[in-house]
Amino acid sequence: MADGGMFGDALRQPPANVDAEQYLLGSILVNNKAYHAVDEIVEPEHFYNGLYGRIFEICRNVINAGSEANLATVMPHLLGDALLGRQAAPEVLASLLSSNMGVPAAPSYARSIRDAWVRRCLYKACSEVLDRCCRPGDEKAPDIVDALENGLLELARGTDEAQPTTSLMDSMQQAREAAIAAAKRGNGLAGASWGYRALDRMTGGLMPSSMYLLGARPAMGKTSLGLGIAVRSAAAGSSVLFWSGEMTAPQLGARAGAAWANLSTQAVFTGRRYDVPEEADGTREVLSDWQWRDLAQGERAAAKLSLEIDTQSRITVAKLRSRARRMKRSRKGLDLIVLDYVGLMSAGSTYEDQRSYERITKISGQLKQLATELQVPMVVLAQLNRETERREDKRPMMSDLRDAGALEQDADVILLLHREHYYLKKQADAGLTRKDRESAEDFANRQSELVQRVHAAEGKADVLIPKNRQGPEGTCRLQFTNYTTWFRDVDEDALSPAWAVAEGGG
Repeated sequence: MADGGMFGDALRQPPANVDAEQYLLGSILVNNKAYHAVDEIVEPEHFYNGLYGRIFEICRNVINAGSEANLATVMPHLLGDALLGRQAAPEVLASLLSSNMGVPAAPSYARSIRDAWVRRCLYKACSEVLDRCCRPGDEKAPDIVDALENGLLELARGTDEAQPTTSLMDSMQQAREAAIAAAKRGNGLAGASWGYRALDRMTGGLMPSSMYLLGARPAMGKTSLGLGIAVRSAAAGSSVLFWSGEMTAPQLGARAGAAWANLSTQAVFTGRRYDVPEEADGTREVLSDWQWRDLAQGERAAAKLSLEIDTQSRITVAKLRSRARRMKRSRKGLDLIVLDYVGLMSAGSTYEDQRSYERITKISGQLKQLATELQVPMVVLAQLNRETERREDKRPMMSDLRDAGALEQDADVILLLHREHYYLKKQADAGLTRKDRESAEDFANRQSELVQRVHAAEGKADVLIPKNRQGPEGTCRLQFTNYTTWFRDVDEDALSPAWAVAEGGG
């Protein structure tokens, strides 16, 4: 890389194309068709010359009001403007009129103006980073990197020109062609598989560009279900990126290994058997050879999956975007992103001092944009507020997401995980309190009924879908094995493999 010399940085000028700004404004003032050719390409703030940006804004306002923007209609709005300085409005406009280059050339000039604006934004961002790097203080390098990454992400979101509109006929044709492609896949899904037939039937699969919000209270098993979706979707043939903000890679691996080998996670962590009683001295027997073989077999089964695990703490959307785009460009590609969970993500050092609501709102918008940009579905796990705990009916509702920023609005599908057994068992363990004037028989019947409800709810889980832009709302039934912390479809054998690679998948 060439060295700019001792004064190289100081002598650099911010990028600009003032000639293009003059040519474009002159073309608009002579023929307003030039404006209509560029109104989706350039904005007033894209002009380097503030006065020219103001004139473009005046032209836009006049044209949008139904009048023609010319010397006579623009002049009254420009007279006395502070941006004129010592210049006279008639002379400035006359100079622009002489710069007319014609309507056909207008889009080219507009793109040049926009390109120079992007370069100035980059110039400013890099200059600020240089200042922060050299400024004495306690600011840490990761904070500077976060600020730069978020700045570049925001800039990237504003650099593309407006997406062209699509006719209704073209939209219908695209939908029909997508349906034909889905029918040919043979699984009846319009997108990637969840890995759970109940969820596939209700949603039609994980649609590209869609954001799925999976909410639950602590201890419901949202991490287990999120990991299950990632693993089983990969087994169905998808290439998956799974991010966890609260568990390490070995911890996630232990969960998957326990599910495959039908062991408790404690057994995988300690290498000791929890399926048999303790020894007299309180120790536990080491795992048997066949259990070690089952764990090794699980590793071989996992080797067939295209599933990458990222456990970087407090990841920003900018960092996630970088990793996801790299995976998307790889040979395996990228079909699904699962995030556990959004409350542990960072909005960047610039936003970390904001209240949780504003921070999550910022992250939510960035995640939705990332799913659209990469054309992949995204499953985002979130924690519900405490309102569920205060209700007699513990089933979660969409209103329990009210503290989760804009997630409720941005999500295409909302799923709420609920296990009634968890609350019933807590109630049974705490014991019932005898009501005033309640007979001993009625109290005994109420206790017996609670015990029956605990047994009936054991191993059952509900995934409620109160919002679904792509299909019906309803409830999906799953089974949950607390011993291995793993979810399965209700018609699966509890001792069946935790996942099975589909033909042609993995």
